[in-house]
Amino acid sequence: MLCNLDISNIAVIEKLSFEPGRGMTVLTGETGAGKSVIIDSVNMVLGARANKALIRYGTDRARVSAMFTADKGVCDILAKNGIEPEEEIVITREITSDGKSIARINGVMVPSGVLRDISHLLINIHGQHDNQALLNPSKHIVFLDGYAENQELLSEYRSLYYEMREYEKELDALNKNEQDRLARIDLLKYQTEELSRAKLLPGEEEELKEESLIMANSEKITMSVGNAFDALYENENNVYDLLNGVLTQLAAVTGFDERLSAIYERLSDASYAIEDAAHELRAYLDTVEFNPDRMEELSERLDLIKRLERKYGPGIGECLDYLKKAQSELDGLLNSDEKSEELIAKISAVKKKLSQCAKKLTASREEAAQRISGEIEKELHELDMERAVFKAELKTVDEFNINGCDSVEFVFSANPGQPPKELSEIASGGELSRVMLAMKTVLAETDEVDTLIFDEIDTGVSGSAAQKIAKKLSRLGKTKQVICISHQPMLAAAADYNYKIEKNVKDNITSTSIRLLSEEERICELARIIDGNDITNTSLEHAREMLDKAKKM
Repeated sequence: MLCNLDISNIAVIEKLSFEPGRGMTVLTGETGAGKSVIIDSVNMVLGARANKALIRYGTDRARVSAMFTADKGVCDILAKNGIEPEEEIVITREITSDGKSIARINGVMVPSGVLRDISHLLINIHGQHDNQALLNPSKHIVFLDGYAENQELLSEYRSLYYEMREYEKELDALNKNEQDRLARIDLLKYQTEELSRAKLLPGEEEELKEESLIMANSEKITMSVGNAFDALYENENNVYDLLNGVLTQLAAVTGFDERLSAIYERLSDASYAIEDAAHELRAYLDTVEFNPDRMEELSERLDLIKRLERKYGPGIGECLDYLKKAQSELDGLLNSDEKSEELIAKISAVKKKLSQCAKKLTASREEAAQRISGEIEKELHELDMERAVFKAELKTVDEFNINGCDSVEFVFSANPGQPPKELSEIASGGELSRVMLAMKTVLAETDEVDTLIFDEIDTGVSGSAAQKIAKKLSRLGKTKQVICISHQPMLAAAADYNYKIEKNVKDNITSTSIRLLSEEERICELARIIDGNDITNTSLEHAREMLDKAKKM
């Protein structure tokens, strides 16, 4: 329910506060006073596209704030967007002269899309020729399902429908571009065979480079190592023999001084180290040999590795990773036929369940279509359309869709001999107003929206029809919050509350205000609507009688 509406700097409104109560509220006032601006403001706070042209002349920003009582559906949406649900929610929307728009819910900034997500749960706005859901054939099935209370059955159906669509998407992906799939298989086969045949090993490239470097420099290595070995161990005055001569000299005197013993020990260790090094050099010389065949083999292996690295990765590790991934993808593509058969079987099984569920939906809708057609026709007959025909036409379609296997469209005929046609083709504004009101009256019990705004829905009707529209709206106000903008005295008289919208001019500046009328003020306002601004005693008496009659009604 709408508890409060505050408007600042919107068109002719400088500042306005509106607190509609439960039941039926009517907004009256002269043409151009600003009634339509209130509708624009409500639309703005509910996420409609922000139009900077709405900003009041001479100001740089406009603001609308609305407080609502929140039901579970609204609270669930808020929770999903990180806003803690509360019993009351306050929505504010601000637009600036540079076109920027800021929306907040309970002080938390939100995208305007969040406002649109919850708007359909807060308010329905209906006008003489609006494009609301009642005039949109694609929405008629939603109304019928709500009336039939098909929510649980529809939820079961949609769960199966989404499951089927996922399987179908997977199957489409498998079957898409079969030629591309075969080409990819050929490429992956070549790549995996090439990499597998190479038998790459981690660290292999470094080892091969080291061996190749040694062999390429084997002559220089042999000469240098041989000379070193001779100097250490083989020459006439080799290091080993010279050092052993030093040790012999020191051995004769180490008993006289411990310091000499320490030196002797170090030189003795060096002698052993030189001997070991000499033996290792000799053994190393036996391993160094230039082998042209091995050299060519090393060169070819390194060239192969470099070629593979250019194609599959900067190193052997990356090449081996590519091989693993390519093999996995190849296995998946080679097994796609088996996967395809599996998906086809799953789709078939889900379709059987879908078909059963869709049949239950169709049966429920057929029964509900009969009932709702009769009830809406009855409402229309009570609105001075005794010969009107209203039908909820149900058609079965061949393919599953999000709503089952049915399409629903509401059709209407006002006069005998004329076939029922789409609601959007109704030419008369008065007829359209009454059809919409009849539908809302019937659907009120199942409609989640607690607040209904009717913008001059009584345009084009008068007399008995206007009186009956007033009665319907008053009755609707017993279960819903109904807000009407009207120029009809009978509708104004039937309201629980009458707010008057007035245009004032001060210092050549126009502004709009709103105020709740007292009993006597309501009589004067009704008299103004009846006879214009030249109010007479007769029109006042007429207004008083009309108000008394409405109370009794």
